Amino acid sequence: MSIHRTQGIVLRTRKIRESSRIVVFFTRDYGKISAVAKGSLRPKSKFGSSLELFTRSSLIFYRKENRDLHTLSHSDILSAHKDLKKDVVKLAYASVAVEMVERLVPGEDPNKPLYQLLDSVLKQIELAERQQLEVVLTAYVLKMLHLVGYGPELTGCVRCSKAIGDKAWFGLVSGGVLCRQCHGQDLNAVEISQEALELMRKYEGEPMEELRQAYTADAVTREISDILGSFVRTHIGEGGKIKSLEFLERMRDASYA
Repeated sequence: MSIHRTQGIVLRTRKIRESSRIVVFFTRDYGKISAVAKGSLRPKSKFGSSLELFTRSSLIFYRKENRDLHTLSHSDILSAHKDLKKDVVKLAYASVAVEMVERLVPGEDPNKPLYQLLDSVLKQIELAERQQLEVVLTAYVLKMLHLVGYGPELTGCVRCSKAIGDKAWFGLVSGGVLCRQCHGQDLNAVEISQEALELMRKYEGEPMEELRQAYTADAVTREISDILGSFVRTHIGEGGKIKSLEFLERMRDASYA
């Protein structure tokens, strides 16, 4: 058993005994880890509120070789995201961000760019106005897919590499944009507007803070969001079902978000 220090964002917690719980973190240096926080449910626990969902903390943990469950020794809050936690709609958006990391990223696979992206999206969700939230989350999903190996091809046809003309399709199985000649080769292809394709390219390349400040959610944003949601479901399948995404989609359909 060896001692390690890092930073981590809380993805999920689960009670295991009357006074203890298992906490799943996405860490800066070790990727996704699970650790037992002994005594963390006691009223005067040394962990305080540092193990709440979305919280970023400095961590000290004992790593057990050849085990996927470690022991948390100490944690101090770096970012609590208190304002985010006061808003039920922002909670729904943030829940999608953390659940996607939990479900799509294998355990203990270090990915510092993804850690920075997750930290950034939680900050931007906290700062966002209601009409900016879908822009922030959609940009995050697209950027995250690239960082975990599922990023769609948007520059040219994913099948023949030719430039895209005045009509385009998004191949949910092919993994990117398709031209007029190739779209029939992907039975799951959906037509995508030129406006949505251009905005996806901006989402892919520009920082989320700039995107949040420059755009507000509209029909084009919703088109992109729906396509990316279908893309994730197609490639991940039932085993990677994002429950918080389905909840958020129901909220949006009911005009709460």
